[in-house]
Parts: sequence; C-alpha cells; structure tokens
Amino acid sequence: MATLKFVLNKSQHQKKVKSPESMLMLRYTHKKKVTYFTSHKNMRDEHWDAKNQKVKRSYSGSDRFNIYLSTIKQKVEDIVNGLLISGEDPATTYVKRLYNETKVEQLKKTQYTFFEYAEHYLQQSKKSKSEGTLKTYRTVLNQLIKYKQYSGIQLDWHNIDMDFYYDFQEFYTGVQGFLNNGFGRVIKNLKVILNDATDRGYNTHLMYRNKNFKTVREEVNNIYLTEDELKRMIDLDLSYNKSMERVRDLFIVGCYTGLRFSDFSRLKKENIIGETFKVKTIKTNEWVTIPLMDIVKNIMEKYKDNPNSLPKSCVNQTMNKHLKEIGRRAKINDTFLKVRTKGRNRQEISYRKYDLITTHTARRSFATNMFKRGVPSHVIMKITGHRTERAFLTYIKVSQDENAEIMLRFLSQSA
Repeated sequence: MATLKFVLNKSQHQKKVKSPESMLMLRYTHKKKVTYFTSHKNMRDEHWDAKNQKVKRSYSGSDRFNIYLSTIKQKVEDIVNGLLISGEDPATTYVKRLYNETKVEQLKKTQYTFFEYAEHYLQQSKKSKSEGTLKTYRTVLNQLIKYKQYSGIQLDWHNIDMDFYYDFQEFYTGVQGFLNNGFGRVIKNLKVILNDATDRGYNTHLMYRNKNFKTVREEVNNIYLTEDELKRMIDLDLSYNKSMERVRDLFIVGCYTGLRFSDFSRLKKENIIGETFKVKTIKTNEWVTIPLMDIVKNIMEKYKDNPNSLPKSCVNQTMNKHLKEIGRRAKINDTFLKVRTKGRNRQEISYRKYDLITTHTARRSFATNMFKRGVPSHVIMKITGHRTERAFLTYIKVSQDENAEIMLRFLSQSA
C-alpha cells in the first residue's frame, strides 16, 4: 500500500555541525521501498506538528508554508493515482522519476523573469491575502520599477545582490528622501517574493540570503493620546458640525476597542454579541473578542437608530484631516519631537501633537492606556490580535516618567 508522510531528517552536515534544524521531506513508501521528495526547507523540531502533518502557527509564514507542502503532496498523489488508474505499479523509483520529469517540464513551460514572477505571485495571492497586503506588495513592485528606471539596470534574479541592496537603499532614502523603516518594509516583502520563487524552483540565485541583505528597522516615537486627552476630545461640543462629531465618536470607538481603521469603520450589527464585539480582522483574518467598555456603550446609545449603533464612517484621508482639527480644538497641542532616519542622516522635527493624530493613533492609544491601567500584556494582545510580544510592544508608547509612575504604583500595590 502506498503511503505519504512528511518527516524531519537531518543531513550528514546538519548532524556534523549539530544544527538544531532538520530537512523537511515527504516520505513515499510502497511495498517496503522508500523514497524521499525534498521540500527545500529546513526547520526546528518544535515548529513541526508531526501528528497533524503541518507547520505550527508559531512558525513565521506557517499558513503559506502549509499550502506549499499540500501542493508538493498533491503532485505526488496525482502521479500515484494516475499510475493506479492505468493499472501500473506506482514503484518508488518510478514515481520519483515522473515527479522530477514533471518539475523539469513545468520549468521549461514557465520561465519567469523576476517581474513576471512577482506579478504571478500577486495574482496567486489574491486567493489568500487581504487587499491591504496586496497593496503593500504592489508598492514594492512600483518602487523597484522606479529604481530600474533610475539606475538603468535590467533588474532580474541574477543581479538582486548586495550591490543592488546598497544602491537601492541610497535611491530609496537618499534620492527619494524616504525613511529607513520604509526601505526595511520593501526589503522584507521583496524577500517574501524571492523565497516563494526559490521554494518553487524558479529562482536559483541566493545572494539575497546574505546576512547583510537585511530588513532595517528603527524604533519609531509615534504618539498616543492619554485618557485625559481623549476625555478632552469626548467633552468637545461638536454638535454644530455633524460630520466632525461622527469622526470624533468613531475614533473614540477605535481608542477603546484597539481595532484598526479597516475594522472599526466596518463594524456591523452582527459583530455585537452580548457585551462584546466579535470581529474577524481584515489584515490578519483572525477573530478577536473585545469587551464593550462604558465609553463605547455611550456612543452606541447615541447612535442607536443606526443599523450598527455606531456613527457612519468616512474615508481614511477625510477622517485624518478632521482628527487633526478636533485635536487642535481639544487643545492637544503639546510639542512633540519626531525623530526619523534617512540613510545615515538623523532628522528631528517638532510638531504640535494634534498634527500627528491619525486613525491608527486610536489603536496605539488603546494598547498604551490599557497597559498603563495595569492590564497584563498577554490580555491586551488577545484583543489587539498581536501574535508576538515584540510586535505588540511597538504600540506601547510609555515615556520614562510614565514608566516610573507605573513601577511605583505596582510596588505600592504589592507592598
């Protein structure tokens, strides 16, 4: 009887260097004979769920990786079933040969350039990725096209190397004047596309795996609004401007639910379950359950005649414009020094705090204010949907003085 099972096998080299990783292989057994099909992937034992035959959620990119593994297994199963249907014996050596021949033929039929494959990847991603994620990948491709036009280089698999990396960084931060974090995001998403192409056998140039071909990232000192500042916004009389009033009220909902604009602007009646919001987030496609705080209940009572008991939303750009004006009228006008890096140049620019308020300030304010109240990080993360504490902590914008106050309060309670 023919059986297929993914297993972790250590190569001789991995055994020699005592690597914590093993090769992930698809084992095919038939009539006590065994052959293996490589996934071209290595991983640690703790990331592999042998019982359920899939990569655990703790592994970065697990969803896409599991789809990739299913594709490999399906190809082998198709060959085995095809032989059985035709009355032939699916011997291990014969199946392996047919699998390799199929792979070679596929490569002959479809030889992509980098940009062709990137477009193909975007089309395939429409089946599994959100609109926002697709937009991010499109931005990456647009930047690479601009770089190609600027440099005069015919960018393809073979020249996406360290020379490209440093030249593109100079173009992105120096010529265009964008920030290092933006460059880091482009590189991160570029590597996703390159890894996918490599896994599928379309790219054999691996210079992008050089340790210096890295995603640069710096801590960003974005603002959040304290609960006192939020109260000033809530207490502001905006009855003379209904549009601005709706923006303020919807923003406050975001500040006390931790949802992104893409989610709190689309809440429906069906999301209200008892004393909670239950929402499948657009960006991560995961369910979160959020308790309805009194402030949110008050707003829902105010708009109880609306289908979702919430103010009608407007487009993000319009909402951001109104939020700055609302912040100015609420006298949220402290001076805020914003520090950014472009290439090797550090920039420091002073702003009025209200000028920096955007819809995403709501999510940052929720995480920080709940943290200041003493809510444990893992509890807040269940609501914000963050998978790692590292990602979550980028939303906590507590100053040194505020951190000292939290420490003192904690010590007094535990005394």
